[in-house]
Amino acid sequence: MVTEAPDVVLAYWNEHRQQLRQSENQRATMTNFVLVITAALSGLIVQQKFAAATVPLGLLITLIGLFGAVIAAKYHERAAYHLGQARALSVTLKDLGVLAEDANIGDFRQRHYDAYPRLRRLRLHSLWTGLNVAVAAYGIALAMVALF
Repeated sequence: MVTEAPDVVLAYWNEHRQQLRQSENQRATMTNFVLVITAALSGLIVQQKFAAATVPLGLLITLIGLFGAVIAAKYHERAAYHLGQARALSVTLKDLGVLAEDANIGDFRQRHYDAYPRLRRLRLHSLWTGLNVAVAAYGIALAMVALF
């Protein structure tokens, strides 16, 4: 059985929730950087009228997109870790009597799932990672256009 005071467990739970939010914010910020850099490099490629000399810029966009995809996946891993820790601590808080069992949560969750049957299966981290992979594919396309 847990011997820590409920306040300590609650503080630890709060820390994991904050770290979860931080991971999500960093993932969004990094993806924004990828998109801004991609837009700037795309503008340069277009300004140069897709000259053969811009092929390396297209390849750079590809590398940036791949890097963004890896970073997005890593931030998802960190967020999942902190969510798992917070969920485990929620169970501990319930065991300590700090949190009550809420029978309504399951009902509300099911109503939400019923309202969004397809979207609930679509994982947000897949969209974030997919966006960065799309940037990488866009870089390849730009390089191919400039090459031919």
